[in-house]
Amino acid sequence: MTTNSPNLPSRVEETLAVCPQFRILLTGIGKSSLIRSVFNIDIKDIDIAHDRVGKADINREWISSTNPRFILHDSEGFEPGSERTWDIVENFIQDKCNTERPLKDRLHTIW
Repeated sequence: MTTNSPNLPSRVEETLAVCPQFRILLTGIGKSSLIRSVFNIDIKDIDIAHDRVGKADINREWISSTNPRFILHDSEGFEPGSERTWDIVENFIQDKCNTERPLKDRLHTIW
């Protein structure tokens, strides 16, 4: 039988001191809608496309005024034969995962 130790110290404040924001790269379908609805960012220049691949600038940072803990990056959608888009995303990931960057400036997850 395993139990959780009530004496396990929290590292939240220590972690937030080093990395106060969480950087997320959004890929796939519905990214722009996700930015608007889930992360509560109502920005008029997000291109929400329903019948085509939307336009996005992967280097642009989207931050919600109601929850600034997240920095979002929106990639263009992937279509068959979209090598250019793949190259852009791959270069972004490699750059943002460079261990010479401070932790706060790195990519933390891909959604």
